[in-house]
Amino acid sequence: MGPEFIEMDYIRPHTIVKRAYQLNIFNAVKDRNALVVVPTGLGKTVIAFMVIAHRIPHGKVLFLAPTKPLCEQHHASLLKLTTLDDVFLITGEKTKKGERGEIYRRAQAIVATPQTIANDLNEIDMGEFSLVIFDEAHRAVGNYAYVPIAEECVLHGVQILGLTASPRSDAARLKEVITHLGIEAIEVRTEDDPDVKPYLPPRIIRWKMIDMPPEMKAMAARIEALKADFLIELNKYYKLPTSPKRVTKKMLIDAQKKLQQRLAKGGKSLYGAVSVVSTLIKVYHLSDMLTSQGVEAAKTYLKKIEKDTSKAAKRLRKNAHYQEVKRALAYVELSNPKLTFTREIVGRHFAKKRDARVMVFAEYRDTIDVLFNELNRMPGVRAAKFIGQAKGSGDGMSQDEQKKVIQAFRDGAYNVLISTSIGEEGIDIPATSLVLFYEPVPSAIRHIQRRGRTARGGLPGEVYILIMRGSRDEAYYWSSRRKERKMLSQIQRLKEMLEGTPRRREKPKREIPPSGGSEGQATLDAWW
Repeated sequence: MGPEFIEMDYIRPHTIVKRAYQLNIFNAVKDRNALVVVPTGLGKTVIAFMVIAHRIPHGKVLFLAPTKPLCEQHHASLLKLTTLDDVFLITGEKTKKGERGEIYRRAQAIVATPQTIANDLNEIDMGEFSLVIFDEAHRAVGNYAYVPIAEECVLHGVQILGLTASPRSDAARLKEVITHLGIEAIEVRTEDDPDVKPYLPPRIIRWKMIDMPPEMKAMAARIEALKADFLIELNKYYKLPTSPKRVTKKMLIDAQKKLQQRLAKGGKSLYGAVSVVSTLIKVYHLSDMLTSQGVEAAKTYLKKIEKDTSKAAKRLRKNAHYQEVKRALAYVELSNPKLTFTREIVGRHFAKKRDARVMVFAEYRDTIDVLFNELNRMPGVRAAKFIGQAKGSGDGMSQDEQKKVIQAFRDGAYNVLISTSIGEEGIDIPATSLVLFYEPVPSAIRHIQRRGRTARGGLPGEVYILIMRGSRDEAYYWSSRRKERKMLSQIQRLKEMLEGTPRRREKPKREIPPSGGSEGQATLDAWW
């Protein structure tokens, strides 16, 4: 027996397969301002198209997405899956301002970047619209362009549909999203919900605890002494613990912001404090590069410090402990154990599945370069970089270059994609059979988006997370886990508040942290 398809006016016949959870969500949100929270890869856009088909007889539809490639993707899908006639794509660089007024008047549906629409609000009769969709709706905070558009929607009684795989973990920011979008109902699905499970291929998540080599530990201890020097100096101006183990980089960045605010109000005596904090941030970053990224990454960053003309860098270079670290790093030749495990995991995966597609996420572009060179030396591996657009004088990829790489990955010209955070959100990347985190990320949103790149389209998938013991990796891993639990709890609580039906919450299960030097394995049921 073949698949059943959605039958609706304005949906092309035999294009959208029926899925119980999508129909259930559609029926719950089709006539209300709603936020839909569904994991990456489970078809949030299909739900949006069903709501569009339901609302289009009552007025025009506007589909907003934060980037040009994502808008192009939604525009192509609308043309492919619906029978709507006048569907237009509007982005600031592609559609001239003089042409947009006519489009707003004649369009049946518009896909657009929010910045463009926010700039044109005075030219748009929002009363003609029956629905506005906010993709990646968790962005509707602060001064982001979603906020003024949502205000106009609420003012004119236009229905709002927000879509996200990963709402905010911060309660205040999450409430801000709900308030800005005028949300009346929230529909949440996780991979454990009974109407979702039948459509999910298996996904196994493995974490790999890696022991730090003794040489790296010795080098890290030298950097700890360097941190202590500048924390003691900072305490002349600003009170923080003098023990490096009690001070995080985030605490330093927060201190820097406070000091700069006080400096702007006339606190000229604080110039020294700002310089010391800036120096400390560099030292903490050097420590992170060494312990999370490896000796070569630390050497690369040290070269940048040597060329840096700022007062903070000059202050750092005068320190005796810094000179010790510099000399020691110059003579250490140590391969990064993370690279060894990356090669091993990728090689093992291709040995099991020759036609595999693999995605490797790394935080820094220098690390991307190292991974690109190392993986392309392996037999059968055809790796490509996938990075964001250039900032300042740095290297980067244009959006056209990004699209070409994704298409080549889809066509099989490449079978490994080595990506920075650009590969996390929105862009339609083909389903992969393995996702590897070169290091954990502290954000629940980014963690969910990364792991959602595998086990899609009916294909099973694996996720590997590399964690260097004794580095920031451990803290980041547990931070993302904690934030994800908190996020789901808060979104459920808000849903219950909107519905007025509070439910008894079960006591959370105690978590067992990764231990020993072994590889941990767990199914989603157990861990996520």
